Formats: sequence, C-alpha cells, structure tokens
Amino acid sequence: MKEIQQKVNRLYPSFSSQLDIFRETYNDIWKYLSMGDYLKILKEFEEDYHNKKVYPEVDKDAVVRQGSDISVEERHFLIARKEKQRKAFAHFIGVNSHEIESEDMPIVGIASSGGGYRAMAGSAGYIKAMKKTGGLDCVMYIAGVSGSCWNMAMYYSPLTHGSCTVLLDHLKSHMHTHLATLSHLLAIMNISRESSIWLTQGAVERYYQQQNTLQLVDIFGMLIGATFLTDKRNCKKNSMKLSQQTKLFADGSQPMPIYCVVRHDTANIEEEENGIYQWFEFTPFEMGCEEINAWVPTWAFGRKFEHGKNIERLPEQTLEIMMGVFGSAFVASIVHVYQEIRGSIPSTAVGTTDEIVARYEKSMSSFHPISPAGFHNPFYHLPKHDDEEGYQWTDTSSLLDSKEIYLMDAGMDNNIPFYPLLRQERKVDVILAIDFSADIQTSTHFERAEGYVRRRGIEGWPQVPKNPSSSLETCAVFSTRAAESVMDTEITSERLRYPVTVIYFPFIENKAHSSEFDPQTSEFCSTLNFAYTEEQIDSVYDLAEANWNENVDKVREVLRTLWRKKREDRLQTRLDIHSPF
Repeated sequence: MKEIQQKVNRLYPSFSSQLDIFRETYNDIWKYLSMGDYLKILKEFEEDYHNKKVYPEVDKDAVVRQGSDISVEERHFLIARKEKQRKAFAHFIGVNSHEIESEDMPIVGIASSGGGYRAMAGSAGYIKAMKKTGGLDCVMYIAGVSGSCWNMAMYYSPLTHGSCTVLLDHLKSHMHTHLATLSHLLAIMNISRESSIWLTQGAVERYYQQQNTLQLVDIFGMLIGATFLTDKRNCKKNSMKLSQQTKLFADGSQPMPIYCVVRHDTANIEEEENGIYQWFEFTPFEMGCEEINAWVPTWAFGRKFEHGKNIERLPEQTLEIMMGVFGSAFVASIVHVYQEIRGSIPSTAVGTTDEIVARYEKSMSSFHPISPAGFHNPFYHLPKHDDEEGYQWTDTSSLLDSKEIYLMDAGMDNNIPFYPLLRQERKVDVILAIDFSADIQTSTHFERAEGYVRRRGIEGWPQVPKNPSSSLETCAVFSTRAAESVMDTEITSERLRYPVTVIYFPFIENKAHSSEFDPQTSEFCSTLNFAYTEEQIDSVYDLAEANWNENVDKVREVLRTLWRKKREDRLQTRLDIHSPF
C-alpha cells in the first residue's frame, strides 16, 4: 500500500501537493476551532439546535418514501414547468404557440460533467448561452457532477437568484482566491463575531453531529463557503440550503437541479473489478437512490433514521457542506487515481506501475487514503423494496445494514450524470451532455452509461461510438430509430417509440472562435487548479458560449423533429379512436 502511494505521488506530484495543502489547512482550522472563544460559539449553536424559530425543519419528523415514482412536489413542478414552457418552446423551434400541446413537447435534461473550476465556469457559460438563445427555457432538468454542482448551487441560491449575469460577476469576484488560502479564511472570520459564526455554521453543526470531530471533506466545504458564499451574510439565516432552492424553480420558471454523488460499495468488490458505485441524487425536494427506490426529504438528510423513520430532529445540512461533498474528488481510491492519471504517465513508467497496481488491485480498489464524507444513513434497517418491474439490483444489504453512509464525488464512477435523467418516471427524451472532463479524448463515460442501461433494462439508449470525442467537433447528435413511425412498427413501449437522443457537447477548442485557447492543454484548466484570473474565466466562459451558439440550430432541429413526431402520433391516435374502421 505504501509502495503504490509513493509511486502515484512521484508520478503525479500536484495531486499530492494539493492534498498536503488541504491537510495543513485542516490542522490550522482545527486549532482555531479549539480556541476558548470559539467553544463559546459552539455552545450557542447547541442551544439553537432545536429552536424551531431558527431552524423550522426541526419541528417536523421525516419518513422514508419507498417506490420508483417521482415525488409529489416534482410532479407539481413538471406541470408548472410545462405550462411555462409552451410559448418559449414554440419560439425556440419556430412555430406558432397555438400548435403546442404540453404532451407533445420533448422533455429535455442537461447532464453537466465534473471538472473542478473548469466545469464550474464552463457550465455557467453554457447556461448563459442557452438562456440568451431560448434553449434553457426548453430544459426541464439540470443534473450535475462535482464542479458543475458548484455552479448549480450558486445559480439557485439567493446570491444570484437564477441570473446568469449576476452569476458571472459573482464567479469573477471570487474565483481568484485559492480555496485553501487560510489567511483569506481567517481574515473573513475575524471581521466580526457574526462573520465567524456564519462562516463556520456548517462545520460546527457537523462537529456536533459527529460527536466532536470533523472530516477533511467538512473543512473542504467550509473553504468553499469562505471562497464563494461570503455574501451569504446578507441573506436570511436559513436560506443557504438545498431545500430553499425550491423558491426559485418550483413555480416552473427554471429547470429543476439534480446534484449527484456516489457511494462506493466495497462489500461487493468481488462482483466488479473496482467495486460498485451506487448513485444518489439530491434535489431541493428529496435525496435518495434508485437502486433501493428509497427517498427522504432533503431537509432531513443528516438525521439518524431507523426502520424508515427519523429518531432525532436536526437542522438541514448547510449549502457549503453539501458543496464539499459534491466536489470531493480527492477522496478517490488509489486505484481510481491511477486510472485517471495513467494516460499522462511517461510510457517508460507505465509497465512497472501497472504491475504494482495489478499486484495490489483488490485491496487498493477499496482503500481511500482520505475518507469520503460520512453521514447518518437514512436507510438504515429499511425494509427491502423490490423494483416494481421485478428487476433486482446488486445486493444492497451493506447499505441497509450500515448506520453510516459515505458519499463522494460522482465522477468516481461516471463524470457525466446520465443516470438520474434515465429514471423511467422522468421520461426524458433529450439529454444535452456537456463534458468538461480532463480525459475527454479517452474517457469511457458513454461505455459506462451503456453498461448501466443494460443492467437496468432501459430501452431506447442511442448507439454511440466507443470514444465519441476522439473524432468530434464541438457537438454531435446520437439518436436511435427517431425517424420511424409508431404506426408502422407496432412498437408498444413508449421509450422505444421515442428513444433517448443525446446531444454531446465536448468542451474542446473551437478554432473558429479562438486558435489560442485549448481547454484540454491549457495549464490553468487543470482540474487541480483552484484559482482563476478574470481573463482565464472569460476564456472558459466565452468558449462555452461559442460552442453552444455554433450548434444551437442542431438542438432546434432535434427538438422540432421530435415534437412533430409526438404531435403526429397523438393526432393519429385520436383519429383512430374516433374512426376505428
């Protein structure tokens, strides 16, 4: 174990140095939190912990909802969003709004990948370009991983109120400060006692929940808060939480955000080469996992549960703590780190390192040098609930029998969050897959998605080349049987009638826009770079806008074609009902 760690550190020193910075910051912050004055603040937090005037959610109990259906709140959102979309959709595809019926409009979801600051700034650029061209008004869901989650968290917060312009200004005024700059953190904390309280609120709550201890991921979240959420002092005390984001989109005025994380099921490591990653989604409504068809209100996540009911009442996790979990790529297993960096290792060293990895692979696949974020498991001792369609997932007993649940950056499994958009109940027709991955030329995101689709028995997934980004321009469309007529093929499955279309946007250079910037080779675009200049932000942001604007007509054509097909099928079905002979 020590041998392979030394090998990875030598071959990829920046990864090791970044971890050293965070560890040092962790130790310094821990010393600060142990000071006498701060222990008084901790005591105040404990006194407020069950005050329903401060935390209204502590006045409510929560239960686990079992079943594959989406929540009642999400169904209400869908109705409201479709109604708001009618005119915008008609304008985007260039038809009269009187021709649009809500059931004919394709359901569109964005799957925005991880990639640190590169993904955070880039996804903000794509969203702004979509908003300016009307494309965002046709989107139902935005799913994110890692850096894209950070962008989403700020976009849906009181800091920007869903304004793309305000978001860009916010990023430019905050991304220049390195995440692990302790002097910046302490300077904010020392402005006033109030500043110290709001900045450390999430970490102190975690300290209380974890019986007087903190994890590195908690400190990471605290650092994210000090870097990007400093303006929350001007917001209401309980407003910077995921559940509060419903105020921005529940009326249908914005797409619904879906934040993705994974759990590494090392108990089943024999079944797959590197163990099994179970996907969990967080929306402002609820969090849960499709593999066990179990969901709890987001405001209750972090409480102790048993047999499907909470056995304590605690405040909701703060936004910065959750942002730390969403972007916790540094908790990867040693084998995962090696797989990610293997392509950049000199060929002379690959053979020897491969032998070391092969020798220790079984043990190293389940070993995380830094622990993922641990929380009370809301599904502890939950009765098993079989899939309604009879599908049996991999053994989930290790999850249901564990008092703790350890979650991490979903990029550990797949850097593009296709899975939550493939839930049958969401009926997503078109996925706009935006890929900010560092290994974009060799990534296996689509292959992994195909494996998921086969295991889950999902119909209608498009045929995609093994490595689509190796020969693509800034956009490609993948679809299956989209031109077939339902009446001609006797297809009864709705998903086979309207198979998923994936519109893939790899974040690569666009020479028509700029021959001087390539995000795949520019040093500042490294996933491990946590400080951007304003000029660098503009480079990323502008390229994202250019890549969308160059291909927006492809998106229009896909949506227009699918809308026409659905409309024609609906009208034909109505005609058949009224004229059966």
